Amino acid sequence: MNNRQQKILEKLLRLGFISIHEEAAEHRVSTMTIRRDIGFLERQGKAVRCSGGAVPCVPPPGQLSKTENIRPAQQSIARLCLDLIPAAGTVMLSTGSTTLQVARQLAVSDKQVAVLTNSLSVAAALHQTALQVILTGGTLRNQSLDLIGPVTEKNLDEYHIDLLISGCEGAVAEEGFFTSDLNLASLERKSAAKSDRLIVVTESFKFNQRSFVKFADTSQVYAVVSDTRLSEDNRSILRRQGVKVIV
Repeated sequence: MNNRQQKILEKLLRLGFISIHEEAAEHRVSTMTIRRDIGFLERQGKAVRCSGGAVPCVPPPGQLSKTENIRPAQQSIARLCLDLIPAAGTVMLSTGSTTLQVARQLAVSDKQVAVLTNSLSVAAALHQTALQVILTGGTLRNQSLDLIGPVTEKNLDEYHIDLLISGCEGAVAEEGFFTSDLNLASLERKSAAKSDRLIVVTESFKFNQRSFVKFADTSQVYAVVSDTRLSEDNRSILRRQGVKVIV
């Protein structure tokens, strides 16, 4: 393993994803060279190719730190969101693949926040960092490593949350943000009510579609961080309702 490949591996393990184009620019080599580096790491059992880059090869049991199907847009959204997180205070990271990427960015930042989360994957991503990590407690969901239920919601009463960062499964700019899980929606509503500010991190393809239940009105949201494919119409509607739009 040469020096460049070692640096690429270290970054991959730190962030959970690397972009071929970003690494080529950073190391001043061609994208083909980075592809060969990824191929080498893959043969070593340390990386798995994915669209636009690579993710770590997580040996079983690695469910707590799953990084499958990470899209470059999620990484970009997470980096933008990091700029909105204060240097200190209490931040709640909700469940979701994009919020998990925010956690990975936060793990390698110099922020000194306390992180409250109901996601075991987020907690694992922040393990062995200087950040204080607090799990909400509650009932483990059947299909994901998240905590929900009345115990989780009751425990939220103990905390003041400066900033809530949440994903969504559907969004309608005029109405609000949606999820498919009724219990998760109840927790999201409680979290939003306990928070000074709510930031929604989501890819643009989730707009103009509703999921099962709405957990936040558009007017409740401080900022939406999305990708550049978010339509101008949706951006305008959000801004008219006082939402900060960052792409």
